[in-house]
Amino acid sequence: MNLLSLRDVEKRFTPRRGADYVAVRDFNLEIAEGEFFCLLGPSGCGKTTILNLLAGFEQPSSGSIALEGRLIEGPHRDRGVVFQGDDSLFAWLSAVENIEFGLRVNGVSARERRRRAMAFLELVGLHGQAAKHPPELSGGMKQRIQIARALANEPKMLLMDEPFGALDAQTRSHMQQELVRIWQATRKSIVFITHDIDEAVTLGTRIGVMTAGPGGRLKGVIAVDLDGERDRTDPRYLAYYKQVHAMIRDEVAKANLREAS
Repeated sequence: MNLLSLRDVEKRFTPRRGADYVAVRDFNLEIAEGEFFCLLGPSGCGKTTILNLLAGFEQPSSGSIALEGRLIEGPHRDRGVVFQGDDSLFAWLSAVENIEFGLRVNGVSARERRRRAMAFLELVGLHGQAAKHPPELSGGMKQRIQIARALANEPKMLLMDEPFGALDAQTRSHMQQELVRIWQATRKSIVFITHDIDEAVTLGTRIGVMTAGPGGRLKGVIAVDLDGERDRTDPRYLAYYKQVHAMIRDEVAKANLREAS
């Protein structure tokens, strides 16, 4: 069953001076309930624009985006967003209070929001860290709090914009494994934005590759059929990596050429 549908989506930005800028054009995609979809593309292709449209932060200039058949017209708790940085965490709130924040805004009782926040704190592997504040936590821990906060609102979908991009390689690899574990436990649909082929093959059940921008569109989608923990030395893993690389290689070259001109 398709959960999310993007049909003929175009997004134009109109500057105060100069011509309109078309960020994405003719973008079509269906995402099934429970899938882990990675959207990959070169810099400037419009990946983050797509995420902002899905989140409801922006509206398409033309075309439609629907969740369970209802048009997305703005932000809603049925879509949880996890950003790359940790700026969205409140330094004056503890870890559990940060997770509770959305529940408090939505009028959930103190007892119930604490119960739910503690449950999701456990789910993301932060047992014993409830009273700590963001400045006391590592980058990986902060990202886990963001994930827990998004999940606590019981969204139908998680939208993740390169959430591990600022982490060191070892922490990033660990967080990828943790995210897969959380996804397997919750089976929430995930749209994960990345520019990293290895990350996409490690995480995704499907990988969408975008063309170079401006006017980026979906070039193609690759279904990833790998069971269990994904081994980067597995010949099947390497085959998927090469397939994605072949699809995106020309788009990266186009993007680099445009930046140089």
